[in-house]
Amino acid sequence: MHFRQWRRALVNLCVMALVLGVAMGCSSGEPYNRPVFPFLKSYASARHVGAPMLLGNANWWGRFSDKSLDRLVSVGLAENLTLAAARERINEASADFASIPGAASLTPTAAMQSGGAMAGPASTSSQARVTFSWLLDPYGGRREQLKSAGAQVEVADAEVKAAQLLVLMRLSNAYVDLRYQQRILVVRGQDLTARRSTLAMTQRLLDANYSTRLEVARSQAVVAEIEAQIPAVKAAIIAKTNEISVLLGYAPGALPSDLAASLSNGAGQPRPRLSADIGIPADLLRNRPDIWIAERRYYAAIADIGTARAALYPRLSLAGAITLASSSGRSNTDYYFGPTLELPPLLSKSGHAVVDASQSRARQAYTEWKSTVLQAILEVDSALAEYSAATRSVAAAEKTVRLYRELVDLTKELIAKDGATLSDLIDAEASIADANIALANALRTQASSFVTLNISLGSGNSYQAP
Repeated sequence: MHFRQWRRALVNLCVMALVLGVAMGCSSGEPYNRPVFPFLKSYASARHVGAPMLLGNANWWGRFSDKSLDRLVSVGLAENLTLAAARERINEASADFASIPGAASLTPTAAMQSGGAMAGPASTSSQARVTFSWLLDPYGGRREQLKSAGAQVEVADAEVKAAQLLVLMRLSNAYVDLRYQQRILVVRGQDLTARRSTLAMTQRLLDANYSTRLEVARSQAVVAEIEAQIPAVKAAIIAKTNEISVLLGYAPGALPSDLAASLSNGAGQPRPRLSADIGIPADLLRNRPDIWIAERRYYAAIADIGTARAALYPRLSLAGAITLASSSGRSNTDYYFGPTLELPPLLSKSGHAVVDASQSRARQAYTEWKSTVLQAILEVDSALAEYSAATRSVAAAEKTVRLYRELVDLTKELIAKDGATLSDLIDAEASIADANIALANALRTQASSFVTLNISLGSGNSYQAP
């Protein structure tokens, strides 16, 4: 091909591209506008002007002031298997993005052959070939494909953050439950000691004809009842310890000695140190990975519409090849170059159906985004209300324990003065035991609601241990 032929081919190519661009537009992409939630003002917490704000990615579990929990979180974020699998999906999505063919390609090939007639001399031939192509993209089909694949990488990244929140929630709640069961074991042990002491006193009074056999039998029954409850509490402690082991990436019962010691050190129930009067601005909801995932999926669905529309238009490409061949000492060079126009089917409606389906998927994705935001608003406001209520319940439960403790002491004094009976003491001891259990439950509820509040805000999703 001479230079004049090359120039003519290039001119024809430019004319074809210009005609196609004018006739059908330069892009088939659907314009993307970031979705806006139309009634964020209904979010009650956003109206709390001047209230303190919970940081989006703070290590909120540090508000418990519990070094054992801090240590567990650090290990869990580094070793949890679910989180590790989620991180690997980022690599998969990135590889899928990189696998999209480029607009231009260059493919070299080489071959050598040796042969000839059985009675004649052998001959050798070789060939080297370079093929190149360039796909013009006036309608943005490949660009939209790259947008969609890029959005999937962002979705995978957000899924890692969602997985981190799940690990934080499960690990924190398991720790809260473990400390609760350990506290219940202490309360049951203290109750058992007190009831045995009362039984001994009742037996002595019976021997002195100051009590009845009925009171002794009742006291014995209470002791037996508490003894029957303790094994279940111990089993619950083992179960929660095993659950924490698995969350940290260890087999049940295989925790390293330092972690096992931190779980069995008898620490008290974790208590969050944060006021319940928290104002969370509405835009902090974007810190939630599930909202970001829904938004990026909507973005990818919009890009898929552009990809489907581009398939309705002609495909224009520029291709060529240079071949160097040698056979029996003779060499030859061939080459070609020119544009190719590939037209879509003229009588088929399948392409338009694909566009319609992609538009429907985009509308579904937008609806899913709105639903996700609504659910987030519900969860945050509910968590705020639950945390506030739990904090008030803890204060009331502590007061109840204090009053019942005074009642037990007063009853013991009155028994010595014949102002109260053993039945009164047994009832008072039952009341203080129930009050202690109620306080432990209130503390667990407060801690769990604090965890739920932070998770519902997406807090800690990008935290990395120092």
